[in-house]
Amino acid sequence: MTFISYLFGKRKDNYTAVGLSVCLALWYVFMNLPFVTYIKDHAAELMPHSPFYGAPFTLNLFNFDPSMEYGPENISIIHPFINFLTSPLTTMIGSSNLPYLLIQSVLNAFSAALVYYIVRRSGAGWLLSFVTAAFFGVSSYSLFTAFIPDSYAYAQFMIILSAAYLHYSRLEDQYAVLPNASLALINFGITSTNVATFSGALLISLFDYRRRKDTFKRFIIIMVVFLGMVAIVTLLQHLLFSGKTWIANVFSSVQNGALSYVSPFSWEHHSRVFYMLFVSPILSPELAMIDPGIAAFVTDLAKPYPIHVHIVGIGVLLLAVLSFIKGIRSRDTWAFSIYVLFAILLHIIVGFGLATYAYDLYLYAGHYLFALFVLAALFIAKTKSLRLQQVLTGVMALFLLITLVNNIVLHGQSLDYIQTTYDTVFKHIEK
Repeated sequence: MTFISYLFGKRKDNYTAVGLSVCLALWYVFMNLPFVTYIKDHAAELMPHSPFYGAPFTLNLFNFDPSMEYGPENISIIHPFINFLTSPLTTMIGSSNLPYLLIQSVLNAFSAALVYYIVRRSGAGWLLSFVTAAFFGVSSYSLFTAFIPDSYAYAQFMIILSAAYLHYSRLEDQYAVLPNASLALINFGITSTNVATFSGALLISLFDYRRRKDTFKRFIIIMVVFLGMVAIVTLLQHLLFSGKTWIANVFSSVQNGALSYVSPFSWEHHSRVFYMLFVSPILSPELAMIDPGIAAFVTDLAKPYPIHVHIVGIGVLLLAVLSFIKGIRSRDTWAFSIYVLFAILLHIIVGFGLATYAYDLYLYAGHYLFALFVLAALFIAKTKSLRLQQVLTGVMALFLLITLVNNIVLHGQSLDYIQTTYDTVFKHIEK
């Protein structure tokens, strides 16, 4: 069985995936078009307050950065080869935000479809797979990243595609060198830290105690080929972009773009970290403008979360934790859990992002959010009691509806709040 047949081998699943993708893509466009229109119609008013170096996307939301609009000069160790993508996009698109909305809406819709395929190929029934994928698709993170021209939508898609390929490899017990090395390269090229989770998931997928020497040998071969690819693409980057490569500013990028974001975790100061990392990316929070200097609109930490946010957020996390406990001896469980565990290590234990905690941790969710939904679905699918499966699937469907309503309402409120802020706070400052 090839990877293509693994994904598209069943016609009913393809119809479901296509229908889900179309509906989600149209929903993202419909929900986000007012934001894009507002940016276009108020360009002169918004641009003086934008911290984004003249980029046409002028709203500072959840600390996202419209890096896709910075062009080929935007090269760093954080996003080593992203300019291979941003260069043609900025050349073709110019100063319009609408094309990014269309491209990223389709991309996020495809990400949800991949979640459907992963859950379905893991043995779950049609309904549970559909509900899980739709639930992930209507998440706050999927909705916002569909129109913010940052790298996260592209990174998330590649992460989920890579996870699907590794799941296929585990089913077939075949680990081809070139495909895995290529996936490592693309993950690294979009966001360098993503190669860590891919490598971890790959090593877990490969691992067999009875063949542990072969495991490490195959893993090392894949990583050596990956490094060779990095060297070749770096040379190509040097030739195509006037001698500039990600290596040239590696030390300054680490200092300014990485180490400056690190701070020790403190419960007193970071008490809502779990909500910011794992709950708000599912159910949109209320916004607050906390810094007029950079027009920063972020999660309003002063307001309590509504009861339905507690129930849905904690419910999904609980199902994911139970899935980890239940499947702790399963390679599938560990391969999906590595994304969440790495996020906890990076953002809580190491403290990356905590130095700018007030400016939100929401934006990091694309690196691990899908795994929470997959793990929750796997717990339900592997529950032996059919009645309990049906009840939990119903609970997931209820969570889906609550999240959909919450995010539709809060999305509209967010734009209203932004408009009100610019009409009052910033005009008052200008006077």
